[in-house]
Amino acid sequence: MYDIRAYGAAGVAGELCTAAIQRAIDECAANGGGTVNFPAGTYLTGTVYLRDNVTLNLESGARLLGSSRREDYNADDFCPQNRVFVKERVTGAHLIVAVEANNIGITGQGVIDGNRQAFSDKTWEERPQLFEYPEWRPGQMIFFCECTNVTITDVKLYNSPYWTCFLHGCEDVVIAGVRIWNDQRTWNGDGIDIDCCARVTVTNCIIDSGDDCITLRGHIEPLKDQSRVCQHVTVSNCILRTRCNAFRIGVGSGEVRDCVISNCVIWDTRTAVCIISKYSEKSLGVKIENILFNNLHIEAMRPIIVSSNVRGCQPDETVKLIRNISFNHLRGRARWSSFVTGNPDCLVKDISFSDVWFEYSGGADAVPPEKAERSYGEFGVKCAPVAFYLLNADGVEFDRCRVSWRDPEPGWQAAIMAQNVSGLRLERCRLEAPPGGVECIQNGK
Repeated sequence: MYDIRAYGAAGVAGELCTAAIQRAIDECAANGGGTVNFPAGTYLTGTVYLRDNVTLNLESGARLLGSSRREDYNADDFCPQNRVFVKERVTGAHLIVAVEANNIGITGQGVIDGNRQAFSDKTWEERPQLFEYPEWRPGQMIFFCECTNVTITDVKLYNSPYWTCFLHGCEDVVIAGVRIWNDQRTWNGDGIDIDCCARVTVTNCIIDSGDDCITLRGHIEPLKDQSRVCQHVTVSNCILRTRCNAFRIGVGSGEVRDCVISNCVIWDTRTAVCIISKYSEKSLGVKIENILFNNLHIEAMRPIIVSSNVRGCQPDETVKLIRNISFNHLRGRARWSSFVTGNPDCLVKDISFSDVWFEYSGGADAVPPEKAERSYGEFGVKCAPVAFYLLNADGVEFDRCRVSWRDPEPGWQAAIMAQNVSGLRLERCRLEAPPGGVECIQNGK
């Protein structure tokens, strides 16, 4: 074990120790690998680079604190896979980096703190629920790119100025027992972003984030290996809260497939599950298939979106297919409708709901289709006048599902509305009609 204090890092607040940390990592790697240990204390640092066979261990009381100075971080072009998202006013700087490294890890009971408050701590006057954009801020706090055998366990990841933990093109990853907290007023304050990664498990994590809690993405373009697919990912036994999406699946132009999400609690959240093929107008969209959701408890404004386009139904033939998505054993409460919507020439196919019971309230902000100036979607109209709105889909099934109402406001018309949907099946369902409405509307009837 390599004790960081032996390399000149005293753990005193305000004392920059980037060089000492890097010396310990490099010597550990040169000797075949091992553990670099951080005893209790505060270690102010800029970018540090993990090497093959090195694990960082933060003891209880240890805090790795991100510097507020740009010169303490990596350059934007330090590796060819790095990207700068100018639109989101973020640099390509990171706190902990590993590129094409093997057998790496972060463990322990300590804290990695991105020091978000040093970059932005004033709320925006026009939208007081968000902080102002800072003059500059680092990018993803943890950035592991095209690495293998990655372990992140038990640590606390706090106050990231941007995404917290970004895994891009990695394989054989274990994330367990991690606590992520990011003030919900933080722009783009994601929890864990899993992009073009294979064989990943995320278990027993608690995430409270300023943007998406967990994402499965297919942004293949920056990677050296263009054959990578986001696949064979499991997420289980997690508790999630965010002002955005608990789960976002999509983004990019690659593939996301063969994943299981189970035994999770989602609370005080805008959208529980957001599955969208085409997020950006510059993208061809992501092919998304064979995703299984089991045993979720949901308290959210909206339970589910499955859509070809982030703006809802669009006249776009290039978007990729979404198929074989299953939702089983879900319970929850909501105020906005769930959407299953495809484009006219690219249907969403084979979406099933089994043993699902949602209780709806709200309804005052529901907009009927004939009055909606924009399409229903994450970036469109938020609420249709029904619990489930289905459009341009094939093979949608509801089995043993229930919709009920709790103090609904005027605006609701039905439990389900289906337009241009083939193969709609309703088996053993209890679809309560809202006051003054009906159980189901198909093609206007």
